[in-house]
Amino acid sequence: MQVSPSFEPVKIRLRAAWRSRRMCEFLERLRPPPGATVLDVGGSVDIWDLVDHRLDVTLLNVDEAHALGFRAPGGTTRRYAIAIGDACDLGRFADRSFDIVFSNSVIEHLGDDSRVLRFADEVRRVGKGYWVQTPAWLFPIESHTGLPFYWLYPPAVRSAIARRLDLRYAKNPWSCPIAQTRSFRLKRLRALFPDASVYTERVGGMTKSWCLYRTMSETPPCS
Repeated sequence: MQVSPSFEPVKIRLRAAWRSRRMCEFLERLRPPPGATVLDVGGSVDIWDLVDHRLDVTLLNVDEAHALGFRAPGGTTRRYAIAIGDACDLGRFADRSFDIVFSNSVIEHLGDDSRVLRFADEVRRVGKGYWVQTPAWLFPIESHTGLPFYWLYPPAVRSAIARRLDLRYAKNPWSCPIAQTRSFRLKRLRALFPDASVYTERVGGMTKSWCLYRTMSETPPCS
C-alpha cells in the first residue's frame, strides 16, 4: 500500500492554500503589532512569505538550509534572522524574550513524551504569546502519508507503510520520518498547553488541525 505519485502535486497545492488561510487566522487572533518579535520553532521562510507582515521573525531550524527553504541566501530571505538548534531546548533565550513563539506542524515530529513536554514548556516560557499547530488525528486524509484514516490502522500495518514511505522519501530534504511521526488528541494538547485557547481548523466541516494559542496580553500562570 503506497501513496500514488499523482497525489503529490495536489497535496502541495492544498497545503499552500490551507497554510495561507491558517496564517491569516494567526494574524487575526494574536494581532501582533508591526515589529513584534516572533520565534518560529522549526520554521522556514516559505510560510511567512504567504502573508503580508511587518514582523521581526527569527527562524529556528536544524540548519540554515531548512530555515531558508533551500533557497540561496539573499532577496526576501534577508528579512529573517536564522538560529540553529533543537526545538526542545531553547535555553539560549530568556523567559518571555519573544512576543510570540510560533510552530507549524512540528510537535508531531519531536519524538517521545519527554521531548514533547520539554518543547511545550519551552514554548510557554520563551513567548509572551504563542501559536502551536498540529494536524488532527481523525481528519479523513492523513497529511503526511495521503492515506485515509491512517491513525486507525493496526500498528503493524502503520509500521510497514511508514518503512516503505520513508524509503521512498529518503532523498527529499523536507521529509520527516513517518515512522517517528505521532498524532495527538485534543485532550493531550490541552494538557501540554493548559493556558491556551484553541482554534479548530476545519475543511468541509471536518476538523483538519488544532492551533493552541495564547495572546501576548494574556498573563501566563505562575510557575
